[in-house]
Amino acid sequence: MDEATHPYARESSPADDVVDELMPPDLEWQGMVRRYPKTALALATIGGYMLGSHRGREIIESFANFAADSVSEQVNSLLGKDVI
Repeated sequence: MDEATHPYARESSPADDVVDELMPPDLEWQGMVRRYPKTALALATIGGYMLGSHRGREIIESFANFAADSVSEQVNSLLGKDVI
């Protein structure tokens, strides 16, 4: 059964696109996650912990800046001019 006819097939998300860029092109990671969900969850947890413990402050600052920019853009769009 190919990806398009799979009963749980869905559109690609931005997160899928990022993972696709990071993984080797011949690695079918989505199928591996479906076959080994507990292992995938454990690896994601360990990776997230390691990334957060080494780069947590930078990640939080980036998300905060992104959120502030998004809110400012939405407010300015709603008001029709650059207010914020």
